[in-house]
Parts: sequence; C-alpha cells; structure tokens
Amino acid sequence: MRKLLGLVTLFTLFCPWPVESQQQAILYINRTDPSCDGKSPCYSTIQAAVDVAQPGSIIRIQAGSYPEQISIEKNKFPNATEFDRIVVEADPALQPGQVVLTGAPGPQCTERWAIRIKQSKFITIRGLTITGTGGQAISLMGGNNGNQEIHIELNRIFGNGSSSCNGGITIARGNPGTLIVNNLLYANGRNAITFEDADGGPHYVISNTIYRNQ
Repeated sequence: MRKLLGLVTLFTLFCPWPVESQQQAILYINRTDPSCDGKSPCYSTIQAAVDVAQPGSIIRIQAGSYPEQISIEKNKFPNATEFDRIVVEADPALQPGQVVLTGAPGPQCTERWAIRIKQSKFITIRGLTITGTGGQAISLMGGNNGNQEIHIELNRIFGNGSSSCNGGITIARGNPGTLIVNNLLYANGRNAITFEDADGGPHYVISNTIYRNQ
C-alpha cells in the first residue's frame, strides 16, 4: 500500500491536470473579436481577465498576438489550496504557436518581462508562445514577493532577453513548489532557466527541451 500511495503522489505532482472545483469559471480573451465568438465573459486583453479572475478561474486565450506585459498577483490569502488554482492558458483547441505573447521589447533588462508573478499561490501558465520581450519571458519574484506552487507547462519560449539579460524563466529566492515541465526554450539571451538564489524551492524541472540559448 505504501508503494501505491508513493506512485500516486508522484503522478499527481509530475503529471498535472486541471482541477475542477465548484467555483471554477472560464474567462475568454480575444484581442480582435469583442464577442469571443459568442463566448462570455469576453475580454480583449489578458491582463484585464487576470485582474478580475477569482480563485479557481481558467483564463482561456484565443488565437492571436498579444503585445502585453502580464502582472499576476493572485490567491494571496493564507489558506489557498490546489482547488483555488488559476490557470492562464492558450485555448486547448488551438495548435501550438497560435497564442503569442510579445511582452515589452527593447535592449534593457529592467521591467522588460512578459509575465511577472509575485505574492501568488497556485498559478498555472500553459501553452503560450512567448517571444520578443527584452527581458525574462516569465519572472517569479522572490523574498517578500515570492510565490508558491507555480506551474509553467507546455510553453514555447524563444527569442527573449539579450547578451546581458536572461531571456527565459527566472526564479528568485523562495518560490517553493515551482514546477517547470514540458516547455521548449531556445534562442534566448543568456540562460533558459535561472535560479537566482541558492535559498529556495523545492523546484521541479522535468522533461523540458533547452536548446541553443546563449
């Protein structure tokens, strides 16, 4: 029985799937179609949906290019659990590469991220293509702004950062339970995945393809 429970625990940790909950709601984003093809509620920017998302929400992005910087600060309450997980994802019906987030272009590192997560718990970023931002594609802040149980899954991250700036995924001090799984990271400035401090974690980096970063 102990061996079976151990296998179930490992499968749950390393093979994540959407968690259904009674309060779960889907928020749709379409930059060019204000009706989201008849789906509701509909938003024209990812950030607008993030701002109103409640615990358990799914933010489902339709095909298109989104020149945005996404700041996520959600599920900060002390008793947040897996059932409160907020998922930001490309519509699963789309082909890979159809939802593109371009962040903030430019040669500077500071404030040039595409997605920044701080003081958040139980957030998933899934299925996005992130390219062309001047700094990090995804930045997890640390210390007093640190996060818990952030999942980064099935994203394509390329062409970000510069020779002086990490362009992939950056995780600062703390951030326990970070899961980075099945992402493709290539042609980014400096490092594809960076842990900026030895004090943190545990972190899980599983089955990613990392190729030709600087």
